[in-house]
Amino acid sequence: MKITILLSWVLCLLLGGLPNAYAKSLLQQRWQFKSAYQALSSKDLKSFERLSAQLSDYPIVHYLRYFYLRAHLKSENAQTIQAFLEQYHDSPMIPPLRRAWLRQLTKKRDWVTFIAAYAPQKNTLLRCNYLTAHLHTREKLNNDLVDEAKNLWLVGKSQPKACDPAFDYLYAHDLITHHNRWQRIRLSMENGKYGLARFIAKGLPKSDQKLVKLWQSMHKKSAYTLKKFKYPDTAIARVIVLHGIKRLARKNVDQAYAYWEEYKKRYTFNRSEKGEMLRYIALKGVSQNHPEAAHWLEKVDEEWRNDQVNQAKLKMALIAEDWKKVITLSQDLVVKDEENQYQWQYWWARALEQLEQTDEAEKRFRILSQYRDYYGFSAANRINKPYSFQQQPLNVSKRLIAKVKKNAGLVRARELYFVGWPAFARSEWHKAQSTLNQNELKAAVAIAHEMGWHDQAIFTAHKAKVYNDLKIRFPLPFYDPVFTHAKAQQLDSAYIYAVIRQESAFQTDVRSGAGALGLMQLMPATAREVARKQKIRLKSTQKILVPDTNIQLGSAYLRQMLNRFDDNHLLATAAYNAGPTRAKRWSKKYGCFPPDVWIELIPFTQTRDYVKRVLSYAPVFEFQIVGHTRVKPMLLDTILADECIYTERT
Repeated sequence: MKITILLSWVLCLLLGGLPNAYAKSLLQQRWQFKSAYQALSSKDLKSFERLSAQLSDYPIVHYLRYFYLRAHLKSENAQTIQAFLEQYHDSPMIPPLRRAWLRQLTKKRDWVTFIAAYAPQKNTLLRCNYLTAHLHTREKLNNDLVDEAKNLWLVGKSQPKACDPAFDYLYAHDLITHHNRWQRIRLSMENGKYGLARFIAKGLPKSDQKLVKLWQSMHKKSAYTLKKFKYPDTAIARVIVLHGIKRLARKNVDQAYAYWEEYKKRYTFNRSEKGEMLRYIALKGVSQNHPEAAHWLEKVDEEWRNDQVNQAKLKMALIAEDWKKVITLSQDLVVKDEENQYQWQYWWARALEQLEQTDEAEKRFRILSQYRDYYGFSAANRINKPYSFQQQPLNVSKRLIAKVKKNAGLVRARELYFVGWPAFARSEWHKAQSTLNQNELKAAVAIAHEMGWHDQAIFTAHKAKVYNDLKIRFPLPFYDPVFTHAKAQQLDSAYIYAVIRQESAFQTDVRSGAGALGLMQLMPATAREVARKQKIRLKSTQKILVPDTNIQLGSAYLRQMLNRFDDNHLLATAAYNAGPTRAKRWSKKYGCFPPDVWIELIPFTQTRDYVKRVLSYAPVFEFQIVGHTRVKPMLLDTILADECIYTERT
């Protein structure tokens, strides 16, 4: 009874803005859609057709037809499938259907239909099959298809066997030049595919094949080969030398720099090659703590100074506690590096503070503390000032929201979201966004937030430049599981929310390229290990995506990291992202520095930014939870290595 009442209440919220009759009809259609899909899954085609027929005016009824065709590609008439592809050609469901249909036609070797059904693809196998289809039906490739075949051939890895007919055509018609072979050899060498490089070299003259062997020797025995390399100054010789010096710099930057100085005199490297190589050596010098690294960084021309170089310069100055250097660097970059200007403003003030120019430092900290970000909060910490949250609710007229709600693409997105197809829903939502102006985008933000579709509300808010409505950008969904598991693990709820916000932006079904799953982006192996320790039954990997389970496992893993690092949130956060082994190594290496310096010394850009975001998101979530600005400072625990106790200057 309680569940039924709760469900009714939730549905009232979701449909509350609609006229009663329409809301009832829409609710009924959603249930019918789900029932029709269930009937199709159960192979009850009579019920499927009956329920589908009752949904003729439902905005996403054509998705049912898509599901049917996906399940019946072997038996369905080709003309029917092709007609569907053409009718809904701009729908997000068409690319996966077309790919499945093309794979089926490949199995049948129905090349005529394959060509008719084909549309440009990213999938290598299908692209090669398209060329094969033309060879089977027309026995030759036109100029455009030859270009496509060469693009598929010219990569630094082996391609599927399905590409062989097209590649054989290129070889047979002498369409692969020696220049093309060198291009692919270079790509293969850079990609570590040495066997492929040797294979491609077989089509070159013997003298060139010898050069490829020298290149491979340069890769495996860089110092030895650089010492003996006497080849004339040619473009490919310069490429090989550059490859060898870079390889050597990864292990011995001192030797690499010496060889670079020698080879610059022997070979005519261009300006770009010189600039890139010096930058590469300088950055490797920083990572290897070479005494000349700071000097090399200074020699990098303005044109080649990127974020890595700027961060490396800051790192070297902070390690040396050269606060005058920090000021010089910050003064220069606060203007040139607009994207990171808060960082440079902070370190300018921080250096002034260390040099006992306290009035000027406090003035700069006070200005910076007005901003809601990591450096703004850090500045507020320095002067014991409450954080500035800059809360400003989004203001959109009801009339505009009502208008945007009628956008056909957004209607389909909402319905797909409510019937449980979030991937298609996101695709429809993203496609519809491109048709909206800035004010309409803001209305879309309000609509997504009202639906409880928090990930799309967050992403659309960024696109619409809605930065200060904290209820939208930092919402509090999954309230019960977050607070329950926070209490069980003795964690701050705001900390859990901050990790979720950074990891997934509240997208429950997200899967990373590395395989991490769900709200708190847990790797399956980690999730299973945590589940075993917590005596949580984890029947399948799919269960990791369930929000309650994901939060339970993620919060338990956070507690494990905190236990491992003596309740140090900074180290635990770094460990959650990069692994505890790396976090421990960094704590030993830089443990004598204060927290803000330690964060800047994290060698991985991704982890450094991750830690900054989580630490700055936590106070925002606490502000949302407690409702006032008197929140706890960021979780900037002091890091103390076993052999070092750091006392900050005052």
